[in-house]
Amino acid sequence: YNEYKSYLRRMEDGFTLIKKLSKDEASYFKNHTGHSEKEKQEWFQKELDKISERIGNLNLDSFNVEYLKGCALNIGNEYNPKAEEKLIDAAKMSPTTYEIWNELGDCIWKKGDKKGARNCFERALSHKKNKVSLRNLSIVMRQQEQVSKEEIEESVRISKEAVSLDVTDGTSWYILGNAYLAQFFHCGQASNVLKCSLNAYTKAQVDEAVLTDPDYYHNKGIVSRYLDDYDKALSYLTEALTINPHFRECQGELESLTSQLLKTETLIQNRGKLKAKKIAGMVKTLKDFTVSQKPSNVVVVQGFTDLSVGGNKDKAINCSLVSSIVPSKQTPFVCICIDSTGYCFSVNIYNVDSTRAPKLGDIITIPYPTVSRVTVHVEEERTVSFDVIRIDSPLNIMVNGRQLSKGSVVPMRLTTTALT
Repeated sequence: YNEYKSYLRRMEDGFTLIKKLSKDEASYFKNHTGHSEKEKQEWFQKELDKISERIGNLNLDSFNVEYLKGCALNIGNEYNPKAEEKLIDAAKMSPTTYEIWNELGDCIWKKGDKKGARNCFERALSHKKNKVSLRNLSIVMRQQEQVSKEEIEESVRISKEAVSLDVTDGTSWYILGNAYLAQFFHCGQASNVLKCSLNAYTKAQVDEAVLTDPDYYHNKGIVSRYLDDYDKALSYLTEALTINPHFRECQGELESLTSQLLKTETLIQNRGKLKAKKIAGMVKTLKDFTVSQKPSNVVVVQGFTDLSVGGNKDKAINCSLVSSIVPSKQTPFVCICIDSTGYCFSVNIYNVDSTRAPKLGDIITIPYPTVSRVTVHVEEERTVSFDVIRIDSPLNIMVNGRQLSKGSVVPMRLTTTALT
């Protein structure tokens, strides 16, 4: 019995070494400002050599030595063929150890073999139900090229099961949050599902490992941008780049958002760069315009200043498009509009086919407008400020007095990063 306890302690010593290296690797750039990717790789290789030697001196069975060395080599987001070799050897020597199959699945996942990874996770589950296999299986199901609504919903169910096995595991909560996001964007965009996602993200913060993961902040930034919460979006994306300055996709997202905000403010300030005579003509047209198909229980207000921040259940507004910003990825179709008083603001339309979106000079009627005020710092000593009306679907507006067709709707797809 004492010998068995001693063996377990030596195994725990090995895992402690690996966990520390994993944590140091994840926070390397945050703790080594200005270092290059090459410097990180050189540091990491030296640390790996040290750990490999220490694992070899732990006096463990051969399969556990190979397993621990494979785990160490598998640290990080890049595929390491040496890690795969070690883990395959360990799996051959101990085919019923589910932890080895989980680690091997994670390893070959990184080289793009999703089918092989899924087989590994299912093999692990055949030996024991565990949170790591369940949450990873959930991710693999969502990462298929063609994923059905049923598979997304099954992915959510499996993620919930992983959480139920350990409600204190922040990574499981994080994966569940991403599963809910996938459900939101693929299965109807119900607001309660998005709230479930944000709630899961909040619970994920109890895990220190999650808080050192740049993908966690990147994905939260993507969601915040979708919600027009630009201040949080900029903050999360910046934090992700603080952890990993070489995160190219995140850098692109931050630059895209900053550009959108700056362009929006500029176009609002110069009213789409249209001449005063053109603006005056649009304002006159708006004053004379009436729409017969508006809901009977709303009053068309004269201008934007008659609306309240938040929802406006009993009101509608007519505005004319003076310019637009064509969307990219998860961004909305941004309409720069003026009301009948000449006041200029932004109308963000989501899930719209840009080829069927409103065009210059079109009159947009917006029943029940949801209004917000954007004030964010986008650059050093630069603050962007403007008003926004959010439109979740083009079917919620009328253009030139007519309802847009269902063909104008193009559901957005959310793209998260890493194994999420």
